[in-house]
Amino acid sequence: MKKIFVSVFAILMCSCLLTACGGTKTLNDTPLSDAMDKINTEVFGGGENMRVIDSLDKLELYYDIDPADVKEFAAEVAKNSATEIDEVVLVKAVDEEAAKRVAEKLELRLQAQKDLCASYSAELLAVADKCAVRTEGVLVTLIITESYEEAVKICDDLLFS
Repeated sequence: MKKIFVSVFAILMCSCLLTACGGTKTLNDTPLSDAMDKINTEVFGGGENMRVIDSLDKLELYYDIDPADVKEFAAEVAKNSATEIDEVVLVKAVDEEAAKRVAEKLELRLQAQKDLCASYSAELLAVADKCAVRTEGVLVTLIITESYEEAVKICDDLLFS
């Protein structure tokens, strides 16, 4: 019985590995602002509590991202950073090397938010801990919100073919 179980388990594991390898995502031409608008509508209830980062200069100021690495971006942070840590940064880098540099900067931002939350709010730290910087080709995202999975799904559904 053990041999049958082990054999079935091995077959299942192999099939899972083969299935996982076939799912590459292709970034489409949808503007990042469309994803941001949908996140504002469906996750942030209209986005009135969010502040738009609307220039490369501000993106560099807030995140230390080199404007030369950015092809397109959309970014917003919570207006009241004392009680909320909601933040969405979507960056389409000029190439994959630039995407790596952008991801490093956004990882630093996420860690800074976690460190800040650790000093004053266990609830907000729990939110930040479940969030991540994601890189898919030239697209790099930092999404920090209680509805992280929902926001990620919106990005994936709109931005990838």
